[in-house]
Amino acid sequence: MNKLVYLSLIIAVAVSCTDNTNTYKIQGSIEGLDNQNIYLQGPTDEGYQTIDSVKSENGDFVFSGEIDVPTRHKIAFDNLDAEISLFTEASEIQIEGKIDSLKKTTVKGSETQKIFEKYQKRFNQLKEQQKDIYYKYQEAKKQGNKDGAKLYENQYRKLDSIRNSYSENFIEKHPSSVVSAYIANRIAYNYDLEKLKKTVNKFDPSIEPSYFVQRLKDQIDKLESTQVGKKAPGFTMENTEGEPVSLSDFRGQYVLLDFWAAWCSPCRAENPNVVEAYKKYKDEGFTVLGVSLDRNKENWLKAIEEDNLTWTHLSDLKGWNNKASTKYGVRSIPQNYLLDEEGVIVAKNLRGEDLHNKLEEIF
Repeated sequence: MNKLVYLSLIIAVAVSCTDNTNTYKIQGSIEGLDNQNIYLQGPTDEGYQTIDSVKSENGDFVFSGEIDVPTRHKIAFDNLDAEISLFTEASEIQIEGKIDSLKKTTVKGSETQKIFEKYQKRFNQLKEQQKDIYYKYQEAKKQGNKDGAKLYENQYRKLDSIRNSYSENFIEKHPSSVVSAYIANRIAYNYDLEKLKKTVNKFDPSIEPSYFVQRLKDQIDKLESTQVGKKAPGFTMENTEGEPVSLSDFRGQYVLLDFWAAWCSPCRAENPNVVEAYKKYKDEGFTVLGVSLDRNKENWLKAIEEDNLTWTHLSDLKGWNNKASTKYGVRSIPQNYLLDEEGVIVAKNLRGEDLHNKLEEIF
């Protein structure tokens, strides 16, 4: 009997020693860092938000907590614009670096971080190649070399395709890594509803609780709610005069709900086409409702005037966190939805001649 009791005690102690399998500990040492507040930030729909803070001592600091599934964290500093990004998991993680070169900070102890660094190495190589080609493209345009500019533009697009294929192949090969879900979020603006569904369905169930998987699922829900034939989600937002305007105010008209921004070159290039369509059909029961993803009101109003956009314009000046655009799952612009008199979506992403052909068909 005594042996059984003793054995039970050993098992109990062993279990108690290994029970905290979901804890993480981040030990940082940054050379040249003074004593200041340091913040651990986690991902949210509003960007990275502080979830913990400590004070460094002679450049050293420690964060600890519980984590169910690996995630992307950022470490921010009181007196610095720079930050450190890493994938945190249930392990002891060491961070070492220098205050004047935080981008070269090393992260050890996280297998998820290793997977990400493997991916990022090749991704950055392709990105640098694209950057070099873009400079050559700009120089050719500046010199009036149309053939050269076209050549570099094609090379840039080819590298863009290679980079996306590389990311997609990486996701395919690492279905049980949160890194894949993180990458998928970065390139999801390229995906239609069906491709997004297929990507998410390939993920291992073990990473389903991840913020990045849940964000992709939320995107699927939003895309499903804005398919042709669905009632357009309603919203209310302030116009250029600061007055609230609702989407439902436009019932009884065909409405082109146009998501754009002053800083978006493709949007500005498409604006003359929308102006032409508006002038042609505005007396037939057609209007445009512009929703801007700008943050700077002055730039927004200036673009409206410069491009002669004489319809109603709305914005909450929150950029990509615009209340209406997030409701519609907008991840790239320009993007538009054509609504009928009852507010039902009848077409999406009509640009160039497609917009005119659809309006001619209706009117």
